[in-house]
Amino acid sequence: MGLRSIKEIFITGHGPSSSHTMGPYFATKYIINKYKDKGIKRIDVTLFGSLALTGAGHLTDKIIELGIKDYEHQVVFDEKTRKKHPNTMNFKIFTEKKTYSENVVSIGGGTIVTSDNVKTLVKKEIYPHKNMSEIEGFCRENKLSFYDYVIKYEDEDITKYFKKALKAMDDAVERGLMAEGYLPGSLKVKRKAKAMYDAMEQTSLGVNDVAMNVAIHSFAVAEENAAGGIIVTAPTCGSAGVIPGCIKYLRMKHVSEDNIIKGLMVAGLFGIVCKTNASVSGAEAGCQAEIGVACSMGAAMIAFCFGKRMTDIIQSAEIALEHSLGLTCDPVEGYVQIPCIERCALYAIKAINAVKLAIIIPDDDIHVSYDDSVRTMYKTGLDMNKKYKETSLGGLAEILK
Repeated sequence: MGLRSIKEIFITGHGPSSSHTMGPYFATKYIINKYKDKGIKRIDVTLFGSLALTGAGHLTDKIIELGIKDYEHQVVFDEKTRKKHPNTMNFKIFTEKKTYSENVVSIGGGTIVTSDNVKTLVKKEIYPHKNMSEIEGFCRENKLSFYDYVIKYEDEDITKYFKKALKAMDDAVERGLMAEGYLPGSLKVKRKAKAMYDAMEQTSLGVNDVAMNVAIHSFAVAEENAAGGIIVTAPTCGSAGVIPGCIKYLRMKHVSEDNIIKGLMVAGLFGIVCKTNASVSGAEAGCQAEIGVACSMGAAMIAFCFGKRMTDIIQSAEIALEHSLGLTCDPVEGYVQIPCIERCALYAIKAINAVKLAIIIPDDDIHVSYDDSVRTMYKTGLDMNKKYKETSLGGLAEILK
């Protein structure tokens, strides 16, 4: 078993959730394409688990209705029936001659698992190695950087793909820094990125302050996501503000655009390792699988762009992930707003600090590997009480009810 393309980590689409909006929307397209020739009369969709518990706040029903708007339809939230995966959808397709029933699972990052693509997902594996230990060993043996490794196995348009992803991130930042008003939903959360930016520009310290700049750019994208705007998963919608914050830091350090694009590819490599060997779904493994992986990816990107050794890149990513372990996913009322927006800013800054820490820790004092942290993250997620896995039944979601 190997790894699929890193393109899967960076997908451009509507927020506020890769698992709750992007995945379900892609699922509707899959269902329609599969059954349209059979004469679809009606489509009923039942949402289970986290999709049922927080779907309204994540706009899941709205995005599904958008996907099947040309047909008579109904979307139902089933909060009681338990399924193996918490992001399970059932589509009942009524056609001219027969009724079909099909389950689709949204596994995070906009990726869906269907009855048809369980095997094709395996066939789409393009990297021969599964974990970071195997990748590191191969790179050292063949004198390759992580970027060289990605280029060796991805298709020829990979650079073009990431240039578009970077442009989409920059566009999201620009829109976020201009937008005002309230985010959708009953929480009445104000958009703050513009006000924060304006306040920073009025202080001589703020213009050059790293933490302020990083936080504001993270806020801008996280708020765009919460508003249902176009963003890039990294690796999910809820964590999409982390990488743009890290990119702002790199630009403040005068890192070239070409090097940033290469760094994004390296970040994607660490992200796909986590998605393959653990999870990037908050519903499955808590926010450690979303924001923790995003922080890890950001740290790897920064270390690579600064020309650090392979050991330092891996250690930066490991520190970022290790110290995100146990992080709960408890969005208030199911909206990707509290604590999600601030969390993106905080963990972008944390990614920077993880790199600073990694480069001063002696090599002979490294006891935990990146793969160790990935395995631990997943096991922790499986052990975590379901209240803290995107169900909005515990944590902050419970306190602020």
